[in-house]
Amino acid sequence: ARKFFDLQDMLGFDKASNTLEWLFNKSKKAIKDLARSKNSSSAGGGGDGGTKT
Repeated sequence: ARKFFDLQDMLGFDKASNTLEWLFNKSKKAIKDLARSKNSSSAGGGGDGGTKT
């Protein structure tokens, strides 16, 4: 929680919802990549299960 509030202060936001929105926007690509790898591994894609090395 401390890191979250430190980030909120650094960004100058007064609401947690603004900080969460910022975090989601910055993480959008990684979230999509994770969802894509989960979908391909659950679809019986085999291989390494979608893990990256």
